[in-house]
Amino acid sequence: MKISTHLRVATAVVAACLALSACSGGTNDDTTSGATDPVTGAATSSAPAVDYTLHLSMQAPPSNLSIGNYSGGDTTIFLSVYDTILHKDLEAAIQPGLAEKWEYNADMTKLTLTIRQGIKFTNGEALDAQAVAASLKASCAGSSTAENLKSISSVDATDASTVVITLSKPDAALIPLLGGIHGAVGAPSLLSDESSQLKPIGSGAYILDEAGSTPGSVYLLKKNPDFYNADLYPFATVEERVIADNTAAQNAVKAGQLDYSGLPSMDLFSQFPAADFTTGNNRPGAIGILFLADREGKVVPALAHQEVRQAINLAFDRATIAAKLGPGIMNPTVQVVNPAGGAWGDDINATYNYNVDKAKSLLATAGFADGFAITMPSTVMSTQFEPIITQSLADIGITVTWESVPFQDFYTKVFGGNYGMYFMYNGFVGNDALDINAVMGGAFNPFYSSTPELQDLMDKANTSTSADAFKGVNKYLVDQAWFAPIVYMTPAYVISNNVTYTPPVITAASVLPWAPAK
Repeated sequence: MKISTHLRVATAVVAACLALSACSGGTNDDTTSGATDPVTGAATSSAPAVDYTLHLSMQAPPSNLSIGNYSGGDTTIFLSVYDTILHKDLEAAIQPGLAEKWEYNADMTKLTLTIRQGIKFTNGEALDAQAVAASLKASCAGSSTAENLKSISSVDATDASTVVITLSKPDAALIPLLGGIHGAVGAPSLLSDESSQLKPIGSGAYILDEAGSTPGSVYLLKKNPDFYNADLYPFATVEERVIADNTAAQNAVKAGQLDYSGLPSMDLFSQFPAADFTTGNNRPGAIGILFLADREGKVVPALAHQEVRQAINLAFDRATIAAKLGPGIMNPTVQVVNPAGGAWGDDINATYNYNVDKAKSLLATAGFADGFAITMPSTVMSTQFEPIITQSLADIGITVTWESVPFQDFYTKVFGGNYGMYFMYNGFVGNDALDINAVMGGAFNPFYSSTPELQDLMDKANTSTSADAFKGVNKYLVDQAWFAPIVYMTPAYVISNNVTYTPPVITAASVLPWAPAK
């Protein structure tokens, strides 16, 4: 398989978008502070705020900062202003947040939260169990959060310090969700107020400074001195600017206007002298997947055959794609889970080693010896990978036609059942349950595919406390070829010499990874 020069260049653009999106402006999940040191878990010592403004950027501005309606992208502002029911540290481990304690009942259908006492929102309202319950109910009904909280049957504040969440069935994703935007808590009087879309009021580590902010352009955060974990946030102020172009963000770092930027290629490291900058790679942040969504063959009959889906997986020389298109940034994978998680298996990743002859044989076994034709949507997210997908599938007899679709119409088209197969990225969120739920729902599973075997594996995983609880689910998805993942990304970055940076499991989510330079 040959990989052309123009494809290498085009894919560098994808890497640039992912670097900026995943690292300085746009993954879909979130994290916030821990009750202890975010890296080690040890108790922290008191330290005054450093009189230095941390300068960050985001690719696109938030259009709605109200509880339950966050529009996606970089969650740093959202999760700096709002505190959350639970916290995640830099390792994505769950820590106490507004809930000091949490406990399930025996069958994991009731979660009892013990809420901190004496907390107030920055507008003076009391933050008690009733306030937590009110925000969680808003999230259960919110446009961007309801889908992931559908296992919740009821939320009740049984007294001033206790919230009881009742579930229709066990849900391993709930605890980590409460450590992000789904568990954000806002001032009760403003939950349904239009002003909260641009002027959020919470109780988090920072307060959005209206005078110093210009919505859509620049956002200034000032440290909340009353935050109970204020020691974890050393910067007195944080400024986040909207910079859509990754090259512009890199130039801003060079000019001393930003402290951080993603980089599309490790080749750019040489542009940032070690005496003035630090470069490196983030942890796995996103994955490029060819979604084989039509597993019942409603639109593309061939995809109903497991052999066909397996053949598609065998058609990709992932190691060569990663080495040629994104050396040091792209990594081959056949799994939809994070390689840092418990569900990942190195042995599983060898399931579909590149093999054109075997792929053709499987197609013949399924009755498609002469191949077949398929139409897929072409969006800004897929264009850079389209040549390699077209070429790889043509090698085994599958002809691909790309139909141009504006990105804003992609989800409508997919939910309308127009396509049986399509390429899209998904962001890792630091938890196996969340990663698997993400690719098994919404636009990634528009035909609502499932099997009794898969449901049984999911039920067992959701009631397990083992770190590798979802390994069986992951192996099933790989063996059945539900998806055709191609590469996951470990995006490159550069930081100024004014700060230090600890790559977190979840990127673009909070200011915890940064600290003042010693």
